[in-house]
Amino acid sequence: MFKVNFYIKRAASRTPDAFKEYWLQTHAQQSKGLLQKLGVRQYLKCEVLPENPLTLASREAYQTGPLGYDFIDHWVFNDIDTLTQAARDKALVEELESVWMQENDWVDLQQSHTSMTVDLAQFFPRDGNEVRATPESDYLKIYYPAHHYAHLTRAQAQLHWNACHGAESRQHIRYSRQKKYIQCHAIDSNFVDWLREHRGYGHLPYFIGHAEGWIDPGFEPEAAGKEDAAEIVRMTMDDIDLFSDKTQGSVFMAQEHYIVDQQVITRTNPSDPDSSMPAFFSAAD
Repeated sequence: MFKVNFYIKRAASRTPDAFKEYWLQTHAQQSKGLLQKLGVRQYLKCEVLPENPLTLASREAYQTGPLGYDFIDHWVFNDIDTLTQAARDKALVEELESVWMQENDWVDLQQSHTSMTVDLAQFFPRDGNEVRATPESDYLKIYYPAHHYAHLTRAQAQLHWNACHGAESRQHIRYSRQKKYIQCHAIDSNFVDWLREHRGYGHLPYFIGHAEGWIDPGFEPEAAGKEDAAEIVRMTMDDIDLFSDKTQGSVFMAQEHYIVDQQVITRTNPSDPDSSMPAFFSAAD
């Protein structure tokens, strides 16, 4: 499963309410059918909640930089070949470009970004596909876009993020209100490179991906002693500092709006049937 992600900042000339209405109504409906033709199985628009108490508390705990986005959009595909083949349809690309031209009046493209990621689930319950932070649910979704330090490579930072930070998070899951936690690791993509250049999105040279967590604010996890709880927080924050520059990242709550919602089926790469795992894991070499 692959995702193309759009980290969207509204144009300064648009109010938050006007942009929300445009993005969730007009833009969503204009894009829906075209993205299904492109092979998108799930199309989500995730509304950033800057004033939510958990956003404010998380920003204070993580000591991150300012919030930079109004929405995070996801295009979810079964596999990369689906996108590659559909992107050759010139008529379809032209239709998408007509939607993008209207975006220009609403989106600050230089302050917006795009990436392709592969999901690495760190904890995923049996009913994980039903855990959603929609307006009708009790869940909230937490995001943490991450940026590595200049002295690290992306592969080094991602390896620590997955192997070490993921393990540290699983160790303390019983003390957490998070029901589900996924790391979305950025990978190289010709399609995203074309989008960035063609649309004028900003470029983040040290971006390694983003974390997604689903929080149940009303759930009471197992209680840790005061000293243990403080130590767990220190361990988590200290570990993040080993691979990610928190001052360049941001953390915030969001709400999910599903525009297209079809079953996602992860398949092996048909162009490389002998490969036992995604090429992403070559980062461990």
